[in-house]
Amino acid sequence: MREQENWPLPTVSFEKHDTQNDQKSNRSLLNLEKIENIKEQYKQDAKKRIPQYFSANKRMKVQALSKEEIETNGLPKEIFWKMVEFNVSARGGVSFERISSIGEHINFLASEYSTYKARINRDFEGEEREQQLRKLHDILGRGFERLSNAYVETVGTFFERNEIVGEKEFIRKSIAELYHRKIQQYEQFIRLYPDYANVKGKEDEWLERDSYFMGDILRLVVSSVYTQCIILPENIYTAQDLAAAGAFYQSAHRYLINQKSTAISEEQLGVELGFLGMKLEALLSKEDLTKGLKDKLSIIYQSFTTYKIEDINKRQEESKHYPYTRLNQKYGKLDANVVLHWAKIMRSYVKEEHIKTIFLKVLSDAFVEFRKKVEAGSPLERYQEQNDWDEFYDNAESITYPAGKPDVFHFNTMIEDWNNFIEKIAVNPSLVFNTGELFE
Repeated sequence: MREQENWPLPTVSFEKHDTQNDQKSNRSLLNLEKIENIKEQYKQDAKKRIPQYFSANKRMKVQALSKEEIETNGLPKEIFWKMVEFNVSARGGVSFERISSIGEHINFLASEYSTYKARINRDFEGEEREQQLRKLHDILGRGFERLSNAYVETVGTFFERNEIVGEKEFIRKSIAELYHRKIQQYEQFIRLYPDYANVKGKEDEWLERDSYFMGDILRLVVSSVYTQCIILPENIYTAQDLAAAGAFYQSAHRYLINQKSTAISEEQLGVELGFLGMKLEALLSKEDLTKGLKDKLSIIYQSFTTYKIEDINKRQEESKHYPYTRLNQKYGKLDANVVLHWAKIMRSYVKEEHIKTIFLKVLSDAFVEFRKKVEAGSPLERYQEQNDWDEFYDNAESITYPAGKPDVFHFNTMIEDWNNFIEKIAVNPSLVFNTGELFE
């Protein structure tokens, strides 16, 4: 968290809007009906928790208050910072499965910071206010560092291992810039619309100290009213870039980074690299990604493809020359041309938006080629009867995702993973595979 004296950042402008007129007509700009619906749902959920607590950071003191006391006198002024830190850690942190959703986590932390800061400025004065602000800086600062480190040490490390020098620092800078500018956007919005939750002078005014509620409403109204307000420097990643980079890393990690088996066939490795290449092509066609990221992803894919073939070949040689290996004919280097053939053909069909062809023909063709080598009696370990391909199509018409585990090599898993990626990251309906086509 930057210190207060280093602010403001370069201005985040609302100049595209007539802010003076906006202030006069804020009730038409803000979706009051939607806000009221959320408010009612929030209160219904809260009633289920009485008398334990109304707000996640008010457990102890609110236990002693009745519903009537809360609505008459409001929630306690005191901020329970231990609960704030717990909530920041629980909702602000990012796991492997949530790496591509880093933008949501940045928004959450920035809105929490802005919500608490506004509340502190309303409820405290003088030295007490300064103490509360310092606590806010410290707690949200630690939360932000955890978030940033989790992304940098996974995605950033993956980029740097695949020929993108200095990427970790570049990503860290981008995340920080996005975070601070989101804070500034939220704070400017609060100044324009101090009653953005529509609670002033109403029986719901007690909700103004409920930071969960105020943060939720703040994120809602800002995203609804101002969708293009943050102007970022050209030399950093956007939120869309970070989501795409995170999703690309997730795909590589889920299927390939930990793939070390000498029993993987050329066809399977080609299909898995091709599947990653399909996602690359989808990202390269995405208009809201920066050219800088697209160029890097292309370099990373080529580097990673080369690495995977070399890494499996190295393991083949190690197994072949292991002192206690009796059947060294089981091991042999992969035919890189076969691997690259399947990877390239899958990528080419995505460029032409022939997704159906990939799932209904290319994968089937790869499986047939694998079976030919098995039936020909290949001595290689990777072409024996016990292989990942054996269960690739098992119950393909009835198994729902995930088939076993999310990273299992299975037809249904691949389809579901692809469609999730397209719907959530690439956002290109023409690339979705219609599972109904399986039964045509």
